Amino acid sequence: MRGFFKAQGLEIQPIFVRGGPAALAALSFGEVDFAEIGGAQAIMRSRSRGLGAAIIGAISNTTNYQIVGSKSTRTLKEMKGKTIGVTGAGAFSDFAMRTFLRRRGIDPNKDVMLRAIGGSNLRASALEKGIVAAAPFAPDDTVRLTRLGFPMIANLSDALTIPQTIVTTRNEFLEKSPETAKGFLKALILGIQLAKFNKNEAIKAGFEANLQGEPELVNLAYDLYAPAFSGDLSVNMNGLQFMLDEDKRNRLIDAKFTLESGRQ
Repeated sequence: MRGFFKAQGLEIQPIFVRGGPAALAALSFGEVDFAEIGGAQAIMRSRSRGLGAAIIGAISNTTNYQIVGSKSTRTLKEMKGKTIGVTGAGAFSDFAMRTFLRRRGIDPNKDVMLRAIGGSNLRASALEKGIVAAAPFAPDDTVRLTRLGFPMIANLSDALTIPQTIVTTRNEFLEKSPETAKGFLKALILGIQLAKFNKNEAIKAGFEANLQGEPELVNLAYDLYAPAFSGDLSVNMNGLQFMLDEDKRNRLIDAKFTLESGRQ
């Protein structure tokens, strides 16, 4: 990433791990030192159950999903009474959809049926086959699907200011290697600022790092992604508290757990 980590004296090895639970397991067992997790609930739930880890930054403080409908479902109103695809029960996409629908006066338990479909490729396939009437997608999938004629019903980035992509590490690592953690965060901030404020350089860096996709589609996806980036890794604490309160209401986290206890 333009030598930002090397300038901090760090050599990094990015490892792709599919899904928040697997990433947290890798973090817990010391297989990775830092993890980027989609959905802050995963780390809060794990922390409440004893995982010695903490949120140290947010890459995205809004929900970077768009709701894409089938060709016969083009509005929120038309989603009523139909099946909506999500990754799985309790996943961030499920949480985001439920929150968004409630705020738009749609009861996610009565007015629609939320169905666990799986990852983005499976949701896209379900949408194309008519198995679901709509589903949330990340910007790159949204661009591809809208190009095929599927309508974007809503951009959740405009509606839900809750942290989606967070950075976490083990408390033990923070205690033993505070300077390394600081250097990592400094480099990451510079990289995010490049991605957020310098479109051409960001896309160029992406292609140099083997980013796949047609330039036109990448440009369109960037325009959906970039506004959600947190330029300084600051965490939207109000959004984090909302997520915690919802998990408590649904009895997924002990009522005594607080954001402060999650920092200890």
